Amino acid sequence: MNALHKAVLLLPDESTPLPARRVLDCVFALTASGRILHYHLGQLHEEIGGDGVRYTLTTPDGAPERARCRVIPPLIPEFHR
Repeated sequence: MNALHKAVLLLPDESTPLPARRVLDCVFALTASGRILHYHLGQLHEEIGGDGVRYTLTTPDGAPERARCRVIPPLIPEFHR
């Protein structure tokens, strides 16, 4: 995904969509408190539309082999673009 595309993550316990960035098979989202959440594409439903990409959490636990994922989350300033 190109950094110019808008991406958001929808979570059941969040009232508003969270800004998100995809890096390889990982999706990082920034909460209002500044915490970075880390999910994998296998846990999400990806919907591409005219206004950007929308990820929805479908499998919160994820795959066991992803527990030791080593992808470093993007810098927080990236979320403000």
